[in-house]
Amino acid sequence: MATRNLMLEQLTTVFEEKQAEVLAEVIYDSYNNLVRRDDFNELKEIVRNIAQTQDRTDQHLAELADAQKRTEQRVEDLGEAQQRTEKRVEELAEAQQRTEQRVEELAEAQQRTEEAQQRTETAQQRTELAVQRLAREVGGLSNRLGGDLEDVAAIVIEDTLHREFGWEVDELSRSWQEWEGEQYEIDVFGKAEDPSRPGLQLWIVAEVKFNMTQRDVNRFGQLVARASKSLDGEVVPVCFCYRIRPQVQKVLKEEGYNLVMSSGRMPK
Repeated sequence: MATRNLMLEQLTTVFEEKQAEVLAEVIYDSYNNLVRRDDFNELKEIVRNIAQTQDRTDQHLAELADAQKRTEQRVEDLGEAQQRTEKRVEELAEAQQRTEQRVEELAEAQQRTEEAQQRTETAQQRTELAVQRLAREVGGLSNRLGGDLEDVAAIVIEDTLHREFGWEVDELSRSWQEWEGEQYEIDVFGKAEDPSRPGLQLWIVAEVKFNMTQRDVNRFGQLVARASKSLDGEVVPVCFCYRIRPQVQKVLKEEGYNLVMSSGRMPK
């Protein structure tokens, strides 16, 4: 016959101590009250089912505990992700603020550039007007100086040709000549006579420049060629200047042109 202690020992292997004591007490009392064998078997089946149910409950609780841990870990991960997101949003907001500040600075710089451009354009207009006025003044001065230079050249050439060659030179001056329907402006122009060659008409055709250049000589050569075709007599080309480079002077000599310096000297 099963004793109460034996029952308690066996039940303790399955149930907690409190549960095992209650069950042992119930079973023992029932057994002592002469329960039927079938009833006892049924009771054992109930106890077995209760034990299995408890096992399943414990398993389920363990699974729930694991699920809870995973949920807590997931929540923690989400919290960290949220913090990273909030930090990134804050960084983006700061970057946006810096961008807006930069755009504002660029807008101010653009405004300053446009103002400077406007001032530059205004200054440029004033400069252009000043240059135009200066050009007119210089042009007028150049014309006056040119006229004065040609007047001086006419007098010097007259005296020099008379002194050097003994020619009788009419009054020389600036002149416009029309040859074959075209107008030609000659700086110094006039007639001369050589007593040693009576009856020969000499035509003085002179180019006057402050600084005689190779280009001036080339243009003058075209004028001399046109005069030689259009005038009856001998054309005497004369170049008058204050300054002339040696290589240009050499060209004049090769072309057979007379060179009269502002001093009245004729270089050999």
